[in-house]
Amino acid sequence: MRTSFPRRCYVDESVHVDCRFVVSAFVFASAQIDTIVASILRDVGLEPGVDEYKSSTRMTSNVPMQQARERVLSLAKSSTRLGVFVGHYERSTFGRHSLQALQSIVVRNAIRPSQLDVYFDEDIFASPQEARRLHALVHHLKGARIHPKENSKTRLGIQVADAVAASFGQIVKERLTGARKEIDIGGPDTGYELGAMAPLGWSLLMSLRHALLTRPVVCHGGKYSPAADPVILDSEHDDIVTYAQHPVLLGWGVQIEPDASDELRSAVEQSLGRIWLGCVH
Repeated sequence: MRTSFPRRCYVDESVHVDCRFVVSAFVFASAQIDTIVASILRDVGLEPGVDEYKSSTRMTSNVPMQQARERVLSLAKSSTRLGVFVGHYERSTFGRHSLQALQSIVVRNAIRPSQLDVYFDEDIFASPQEARRLHALVHHLKGARIHPKENSKTRLGIQVADAVAASFGQIVKERLTGARKEIDIGGPDTGYELGAMAPLGWSLLMSLRHALLTRPVVCHGGKYSPAADPVILDSEHDDIVTYAQHPVLLGWGVQIEPDASDELRSAVEQSLGRIWLGCVH
């Protein structure tokens, strides 16, 4: 079981009005992430505090923003732990659903809320007062310190949450609609031949999969939090590699709104129920 965990969480959402769903991303990271994002922006010719990576920006012919997206997602892959929530689109419930999902993620992954500072994008809650009211209702998060109206230009870790939320929005949308955008994934150091094509959603998931929170695995009688409900292995008969390479996401790193439609729930379960962490080449 994990003995330490990043003490900051950055939250942003990706809205898909046409399909009536929203994805919220919870990016757990160290305090250095803001500095690293600032460095990424400067490296691609953008000015931190003035410019920002925003997934809603038109990317066509916008090379600096394309480069920022690639590097921000690479940062998410290498230096964060990720949770996502998927629910039906209703803006008035964003704040409540975000807190509810965060509580579920914290409990199921044995994260101590008292050690968390949580930074929410400014569009998630109607007001700081409303955020404080809702926070008081979510018992297990009372020890967490929430910052409900953060500007993503100055709280740069939220830009990572933006990129992650948009990525998982694409993953779910492809499964929900069946419409897939094919991209070229081949070339040197990729493991694929030049010109090899794959769905964008699949490529995004394969890139971010190792950062996702998954159902923990315990072996050799190790200690664990019962709330995390880990897979308890018998070291004499179970192969830990098999379990560790194909863990469950749903309920740990992936949360679905209870009132989600059958179609949306099925799309999430099929695309994000569990994940293969072994070689995909």
